[in-house]
Amino acid sequence: MHEYSITSSILEILQKVIDEKNLKKVKKVNFELSKLASIEPDSIKFYFNFLTKDDEILKSAKLHFKKINIEVRCNDCNKTYDLKSFEVKCPNCLGKNVNVVSIDDIKIISVVAD
Repeated sequence: MHEYSITSSILEILQKVIDEKNLKKVKKVNFELSKLASIEPDSIKFYFNFLTKDDEILKSAKLHFKKINIEVRCNDCNKTYDLKSFEVKCPNCLGKNVNVVSIDDIKIISVVAD
């Protein structure tokens, strides 16, 4: 059910973009979605369609989700790499002292509009 609140936040952001750019029709919204995020794209699409059914600017917009890896940096050797599994071990030095570099679960990357 947290997808409803996420979708509501997305709509608030999109409304600001629509107002700032004076958009007439949003055709597509591109997102990056962390592979480890507990967000279901189909639920976001469902709530988006429900919440925009009467909105002439947003109602026919398509949502596109691209899954991205989690980027981490090893504090021992300073190497940055993509986390491929839940095992946190630097592929360079095998250290486990790492910090997450990219943390966003979901991010709007671009809006295609008229």
